[in-house]
Amino acid sequence: MEDRKIPGLNYLSLLGRFLPGAVGIQRKLVNDCAMQEKVVFFLSGFSFKHLFFGAVTALVLVSFVPETVAQQRPNIVIFITDDHNQQDIGVYGNNEVKTPNMDLLAKEGMHFTRGYAASPMCTPSRSVMFTGLYPFRNGAQMNHFTVHAATKSLPHYLQKEGYRVVIAGKIHMAPLANFPFEHVGEEFGRYAPVENRLDRKKETVRTIEEHFKSKPEQPICLIVAPWVPHVPWFPNRDFNPPSLKLPEYLADTRETRQALAAYYQSIGEADKMLGEVMEAIDRAGKKDNTAFLFLADQGAQFPSAKWTVYDQGIRVPLMVRWPGKVRGNSVSDALVSLVDLTPTLIDIAGGPEVDGLDGKSFKNVLLGKTTTHHSYIFAETSMEPHFWYNYVPARSVITADGFHYIRNYHPGQRFITHIDKVERNEFYFDSWVEKAATDPQAKFLLDRYSYRPPEELFNLSTDRASFKNLASLPAYHDKLKELSGLLDKELKRQGETEEMIIDGTLPRFFDRHYALSQNGSAMEMSFNRKLWNPEVLHITGYLDGIDEGGVVCDYFNNFRLYAYKGKIGVQIPGGSTTESKGLTETNGHIWLKLLAGGDLEVRFNNNIVLQTRFSQDLTKIKNGFVTCGKLQGQELTGKLQTFRGRISDLRFTMNELTRSP
Repeated sequence: MEDRKIPGLNYLSLLGRFLPGAVGIQRKLVNDCAMQEKVVFFLSGFSFKHLFFGAVTALVLVSFVPETVAQQRPNIVIFITDDHNQQDIGVYGNNEVKTPNMDLLAKEGMHFTRGYAASPMCTPSRSVMFTGLYPFRNGAQMNHFTVHAATKSLPHYLQKEGYRVVIAGKIHMAPLANFPFEHVGEEFGRYAPVENRLDRKKETVRTIEEHFKSKPEQPICLIVAPWVPHVPWFPNRDFNPPSLKLPEYLADTRETRQALAAYYQSIGEADKMLGEVMEAIDRAGKKDNTAFLFLADQGAQFPSAKWTVYDQGIRVPLMVRWPGKVRGNSVSDALVSLVDLTPTLIDIAGGPEVDGLDGKSFKNVLLGKTTTHHSYIFAETSMEPHFWYNYVPARSVITADGFHYIRNYHPGQRFITHIDKVERNEFYFDSWVEKAATDPQAKFLLDRYSYRPPEELFNLSTDRASFKNLASLPAYHDKLKELSGLLDKELKRQGETEEMIIDGTLPRFFDRHYALSQNGSAMEMSFNRKLWNPEVLHITGYLDGIDEGGVVCDYFNNFRLYAYKGKIGVQIPGGSTTESKGLTETNGHIWLKLLAGGDLEVRFNNNIVLQTRFSQDLTKIKNGFVTCGKLQGQELTGKLQTFRGRISDLRFTMNELTRSP
């Protein structure tokens, strides 16, 4: 575009020296060529000297308007509790837990009765919240997994609108490049020690105070994410376990009551921290221009809650206070999902609607313009990588008329989580097993948690606890068929097939080797390192198209094997690369053999094409991922690009390729 001189622009330049607000006018005129011509045409009858002095007068008057008026976009605060059932807050009907600040927030705003997480685990749920995409579409289906390389998140959208986007405490999403929050409170964002979880250094409050002093003109979006009431729970101080009213989905044992009291204690600690954040906003004089949201990521770590798509696992508290916009002490029965969070925050910030997201803004519900939102929502569980031996995924839909359909894959597998094996405090599960031997209700609750039928159908309007499975009843045959078809339609829309669900993001294990499909990956948590501890590592497979090619595998950040532009190579951390000469064949069998002592040999079509020696043992499983045909959470170009061809039967074998049966 050629430079064009705009009449009067020198006046605006001079004006910008005295009043910074005029710089935006000048920049707009310079950058928008089409607008330049319209402005010149419209103002052709005016003297720019008059325009200049008129602008000075207007901007001087604006300088005396309070900041809350000058800053048009609202501040946004989102406080997230960790593993917290909706029913365990005073305003939602629990009269025993102590939540005065949560209750106050609800009184001053709107609380939702049908807010749902899209997954009952930390990483998938939070990745959904901040991408606006369901787990399969953003990539983080299992706990601790990464999103896809090109996935955008809330900071990308709000930073474009001029927001400072900050997260205080827990992130639990990866890669961090896909979630470019400014991070404060790293200490209380760590899992341990438990004493750190309440932001002892008050970094959140200090961030609020400093922001409005140093950057009063810039709106802030602040996510406050403590690790409470996630286990380990705080020791009980305020409750008498024998007198507590036990939720009906929990077996009544002494140990369960002690655990519930500790859980309630932790909710109270979260409530105190919420109060500190609310007071900091009030002291800054920003309450009236702040949309303040409170929610949880998923249900509590009790049987049939967290990790499951039962109602207790995914129904979460959701409250919004926005003075002058949201009517105080209001209640919404609209069906909403945490996948709606990012589009709603973009809408509140005044940003444009983002195409391609699964969620949609519920701002109009907040403003009282509508009382409904979704006709149905989707939720899934793909479990933890720790428990590869009992992978029991489920997919579900909940409809606006109150029905909940669940499809359980691998129903013959027993359901196992941390609750059974590695609960870090207040261990109560053995007391359930013991009581189930003599108590029918305890047995029902234990079996409900441990074993699932292929299909489940519940009427949440009459059975909030989800105890009565209607799937086999003739009277509900049509409803079962309707919701099963609805789930099929939703899975097809997302692009997830039954084969993908059944296989999961896991390796296929055999006696002394495991296999990955192309574009698949597995996390180190899925491996018993005492068992998978090779002295000799063999990687074998068949490659089609190494003329284009790319990365064949990334082995737990130890090395990356690639086949690209007719060459095969290995790259180790730091970028050091060993590469073969050019090969004439573009298709063939690859065999990498690596010894713990560092000796490496690579064959292609049974010809040695690469030999070298490393100074360290690269055969052992480390923290990270093993992949096939891609890098986990990254998209690079060149030799480490996603493989452009076909990889068949990629297998990782310990010690011996062949042996006696």
